[in-house]
Amino acid sequence: MSIPRSVYRKRIRRAQELMRENEVDAMLILSLENYRYFTGDVRKQPRMLIPSENEPTPIVFESEREEVERRTGLQAKTYRSLPEMLSAVISFLNSLEKDTPVVAVEMEFSTPAFLIERFRMANPHVEVVDAKQIVSPLRKIKDRYEIELMKKAGKLADIAMERAADLLKPGISERDVALEVEYYVRKKGAERLSFPMFVNSGERSLWLHGMATDKIIEKGDVVLIDIGPVYQGYCADITRTFVVGSAGSEQKRAHEAYLRMQERVIERIEEKKNEITVLELERENSEFMKAMGYNGLYVRGFVHGIGLGFEETPFPTIFPEDLRETISKGMTLSVGHSVLSIKGAGGFRIEDTIHVGDRVAHLTNFDRKLLEVG
Repeated sequence: MSIPRSVYRKRIRRAQELMRENEVDAMLILSLENYRYFTGDVRKQPRMLIPSENEPTPIVFESEREEVERRTGLQAKTYRSLPEMLSAVISFLNSLEKDTPVVAVEMEFSTPAFLIERFRMANPHVEVVDAKQIVSPLRKIKDRYEIELMKKAGKLADIAMERAADLLKPGISERDVALEVEYYVRKKGAERLSFPMFVNSGERSLWLHGMATDKIIEKGDVVLIDIGPVYQGYCADITRTFVVGSAGSEQKRAHEAYLRMQERVIERIEEKKNEITVLELERENSEFMKAMGYNGLYVRGFVHGIGLGFEETPFPTIFPEDLRETISKGMTLSVGHSVLSIKGAGGFRIEDTIHVGDRVAHLTNFDRKLLEVG
């Protein structure tokens, strides 16, 4: 799917409006996600400067200039060494003709701390601020082009989960399941996975996070599988819980409680969009789990944003201030992010990607019941 260049120009202009509102003179782009959001180009370790006025400037290795300018329609500065790249940045900042220019820099997962520190060392006269105040208001509300790409990522997530269900059986390792699923979904059109796939079996299903290890899946194991395919930069996220063999009564009860909680949250989002906050949803979930007899076993962090990043605004487990975010029309969300962890029964989770429109639309649709496999 090709997004018109005018869409990227509109995003840049809106970012510049927010920069002026926040008294920011320039924004330094260091992450692939934001570089792709503003240009449509894909570049390893991208660098781009967006001033509050005038055109952005990509900074690229000399041999990449022609391709970058053709893809972005922007005039690039080039370098052949790290000192030349730093010189290009310093020259740009000096051109702002301010004693203490204010520069916004991304301060999230994809930006290593040493890059920010090196930037400060090279530009001691610059005031560095967090770019979240500029980028988040834009990226958390998706346009129609983004939604179409996320629908395709969602379909790939369903395909991947179907393949995982087919593979699960006693005697196969977690790692082999992950390897086969990733190969399969990439052959079906996924660009990559946004995070290493979770295949958490047995006691490991109780974990908050996960991975795929050499552990052999055994009869009676609860298996929690979390997959995040990427299509043209955009992510979907899906988690399902399986039992290898027959599920026990407590496993069925716990899974049903989680499913009811997810359904309640989606209903609340649909009826109270533009009104309800992430914090209100979390409080309601805690009360629900307490009433179900699972007080202290459910981990908060049920909802987060998703798009070019597999976790983005609202992102309350990392940025507590995002608990105040109102669930708004236009957002795409992961609903069911955290685990219900019950010693002796297993870990249970059902996670889906949704779009908040006039109605809530499920972008992932694989069977939500507790599936007995193998």
